[in-house]
Amino acid sequence: MSMGKVGVGVCTRRRPEMLAALLQSFARMDRPEGAEVVFIVVENEPTLSAATRAAAHTLSEATGCTVLTEPEPKPGIPMARNRVLDTALANGCDYLTFVDDDELVRSDWLVNLLDGLRAQGLDLAGGPVNQIGGDQELTPMQQACLEFVRKRGAKRNATRQAHAVKNEDKQFAVYTNNWCADLAAVRRLGVRFDETLQFTGGEDTRFSLDMSAAGAKVGWVAEAVVDEIMPPSRLTLSYQYARARDQTITTVQLRKLPFRRIWGYALSRLMDALVNALVAPIAGRTYLVKAAHKLGIAVGRWRGYFGKASSHYAPGTETVHGDTKVKPGS
Repeated sequence: MSMGKVGVGVCTRRRPEMLAALLQSFARMDRPEGAEVVFIVVENEPTLSAATRAAAHTLSEATGCTVLTEPEPKPGIPMARNRVLDTALANGCDYLTFVDDDELVRSDWLVNLLDGLRAQGLDLAGGPVNQIGGDQELTPMQQACLEFVRKRGAKRNATRQAHAVKNEDKQFAVYTNNWCADLAAVRRLGVRFDETLQFTGGEDTRFSLDMSAAGAKVGWVAEAVVDEIMPPSRLTLSYQYARARDQTITTVQLRKLPFRRIWGYALSRLMDALVNALVAPIAGRTYLVKAAHKLGIAVGRWRGYFGKASSHYAPGTETVHGDTKVKPGS
């Protein structure tokens, strides 16, 4: 049975090594039988870099597939995502996938993601993301941060799968770190990534919420797994605090949470942070990471309610979000 044309999309900015590793994993992955696969790479810069052109050429040579490369001069993740979406629509794609440029796909990822979306009759699907380290040697505190994000990610994946088994996964938003949309539904509903969320993050949450509100069926495909590379710059207490704070700010504002859901939850997370910090000398460094994360949630609840915008991906954050070395063949 023909699956039509599948656009495999990725947005990138100043991560040449990570992008090259991702495209190598694309080259190794299985492609669905009966599908025409088109890769779409959008670089969020005024012009394409030589590194992006080279990585795209290597992918084309390795797969024999069309690789479309486009610059998006206006800074901001939503702008780049809309450029990918527009390119997919203009080229007659029936489906569009997204992963992030700091990830690696597994060999069965695309086949499983599309099979799951079609079998469940979904208009928009997400899947699990596992966190892994690069090939740099980590300090004990960085190891503790990696352990924390791994456990938190595994718990999140398990929760979503449990709800999916009970057909309750539509309550969750799905994210572009592992994402697939039926473009017939996107065309029909006219949903796009919200470009007012230029540097805040959350444009994928907004897209998912808008699809659900318009009547689209959103769900989870547990078998479609990708791995997220965690560079040392993100394995710090300050980053874990800032990440939790900024994600919470965006969640509060996108979901328009009322005051009654702000103060009590923020206070409980603040108390959790204090308890985790106090037991850390005995229980270990991971509890310090938990404390930083809980504190970020508490602060984010208050900042979000009082209108403070996240600037998590604003210009100048490249040293935190930038490149890291990846083990060859990962």
